[in-house]
Amino acid sequence: MAATTDASFPSTAFHLLAQVIAIKLDGTNFFAWSAQLIPLFRSYGLIGIVDGSEPSPPQFSSDEYKAQGTRNSANVILQYKDQMVLGWIISSLSLMVVSTIYGLETSRLAWQALGARFVVPSTSQISLIKRKLQSLQQGSMSCQQFLDEVKSFADELSTEGKPVDDSDLLLYVLNGLNSTFHSFVTTYMLLAKEKSMTICFVQA
Repeated sequence: MAATTDASFPSTAFHLLAQVIAIKLDGTNFFAWSAQLIPLFRSYGLIGIVDGSEPSPPQFSSDEYKAQGTRNSANVILQYKDQMVLGWIISSLSLMVVSTIYGLETSRLAWQALGARFVVPSTSQISLIKRKLQSLQQGSMSCQQFLDEVKSFADELSTEGKPVDDSDLLLYVLNGLNSTFHSFVTTYMLLAKEKSMTICFVQA
């Protein structure tokens, strides 16, 4: 006789949460995608299933039950939870990414496969965005257009889990402003000796 799952297990909540996951993994946003899912795993006590820190109970609790074909209820419940988490992961993947985990039967294997494929590319993407931000020049852009461009790169880095410090962001702006703002930059450098300045000072 097969064991049944725990009736108190919040399967309805699982199905509802699977429908409201906002960020789909598309290959360029691994850190933002994983940052969305990890708190869900933790809040339901499921992170150990995904990262492998929770040991799997034996399939049968005794030789007698094995002979009878009666599985250990703890093993059944863990497998049920694992498959629900796997369903979460699959529902959060874009069509171009889902093939990465075809044939993988546990949430841990799926999580590892996605990490192996996308963590390094995401790291490379972060480095590329940082270089673009650091070398950005105003050129013929208006001041507002230039600041919007800076903010766009900063927002991308924040999305990837690498927010830019305000002081660094301000230096990138000052270094990128064209010659029209040389006097402004000089004024800032003098004021900076007296008090801490942020990007808000430039926007003002």
